[in-house]
Amino acid sequence: MKKIVVMLSMCMLINPLLSVHATTTHKKHHKKKHVHAVEKEYKEAAPAPATPTPAVSSWLDNLSGNFDFTSNYVFRGLSQTSNLPAAQGSLTYALPLGFYLNSWGSNVKFNDPQGRQATVELDTIAGIRNSIGNNFIAYDINLARYNYPGARGATYNEFNTLWTYKIFQLGISYSGNSFGYHDTGMYYNGTVTFNIPSQYAFHVQDLSLAGEFGHSSLSRAAGNSYNDYSVTLTKILNKTYTIAAQWTSTNGRQHNAPLDGSEINGTVTANF
Repeated sequence: MKKIVVMLSMCMLINPLLSVHATTTHKKHHKKKHVHAVEKEYKEAAPAPATPTPAVSSWLDNLSGNFDFTSNYVFRGLSQTSNLPAAQGSLTYALPLGFYLNSWGSNVKFNDPQGRQATVELDTIAGIRNSIGNNFIAYDINLARYNYPGARGATYNEFNTLWTYKIFQLGISYSGNSFGYHDTGMYYNGTVTFNIPSQYAFHVQDLSLAGEFGHSSLSRAAGNSYNDYSVTLTKILNKTYTIAAQWTSTNGRQHNAPLDGSEINGTVTANF
């Protein structure tokens, strides 16, 4: 009887200890499961990597231009500055489908048909540039207005076309009021441009040579028909700057010496 009582007492003492141990083990296991659940939820809730923000385009992206300084502004063989230097600038805005708008300016020095002296030329041009086929023939078709503030008698409009095939270029222009003399005029010109290999130019890169022949078909009032010629050597210095040396002359039938004589001119151009 005594042994039975002792055994029952020991069982009563051991049972609570076993219960505490089982409860503790269960809590630890549950806590471990909870940690894994939290990690899984965190991984699932992690935000996706941010995508790069596309660059915002601006209307200025379609704007380009250049500024140049030349020792003599020669147009179709005739000096427009009385053989004096000129500062010139141009702005072009590109539109869809190859259309564009252009503004060009320069100082000048000559008299209009009424005898008023022109000192500034401001041209406005609207046109389209594109190509036929896989760049088979490139073309530029535009309508230009040559404006001379203070000498409006010299202002006139002209329709121009320019066609390029590889190294060859052909231009045809028409005006119903050529040079402001209220008579029609045509201008035809052809140009051949050759990129000079560096081994033939003392290893100088980015050199080109262009030869041009032009013919102005004009009334006697506008100064008679005549031919003009030019040879231009151009060197690209970098993406911004270009320098050029040019020889120009005419056949003298304009009878406008010394403005239509042989000249050698230099030009520095900055593009932006």
